[in-house]
Amino acid sequence: MAVKVFIKRRYPKDKEKELLSQIRRIRKRVTDQSGYISGEYLKAIEGPNEIVTISSWFSLEDWQAWIESEERKAIEADIIAIDGVEAEYTIYRNIKTR
Repeated sequence: MAVKVFIKRRYPKDKEKELLSQIRRIRKRVTDQSGYISGEYLKAIEGPNEIVTISSWFSLEDWQAWIESEERKAIEADIIAIDGVEAEYTIYRNIKTR
């Protein structure tokens, strides 16, 4: 079953350029991953400095394989190393409403 992954990252204003650089690294690599469907990146207009990534995957297992890959872990370690960046991950699946 397909899933959508929301990653909300909050960051200090002066770290935006550094964070975007790392997000671009992920974006370049994720498109080659098995099960990846699509992704989009949104920046909050008002309120906190926040970037939300929404990615679609064919299955939870496909997402888990990517998040657990050494390549993804290395990039995420670089993101975590940016002072003041916080991330929140939420995974959703479609539900029937009828």
